[in-house]
Amino acid sequence: MPPIPKPKKIQSRVKWEMFSDPSFYDMWAVRPVGDHDFNSPRLFHFLELTDAASFKVLLDKSYHAVSIKE
Repeated sequence: MPPIPKPKKIQSRVKWEMFSDPSFYDMWAVRPVGDHDFNSPRLFHFLELTDAASFKVLLDKSYHAVSIKE
């Protein structure tokens, strides 16, 4: 009997960064590390620092935020 193949493991999860974006009215931004595309669908802007920090924590805990580069 042939061995049962193991399910694929998720290679890597996305690492997120938070920064003040001077090109977007000094709003706080959260994006994947290394994603510098201004039109990225994974770039999120927030008016308040606390909102951006809370959203980043939520993304860091999410198991669905996997890398799109595979």
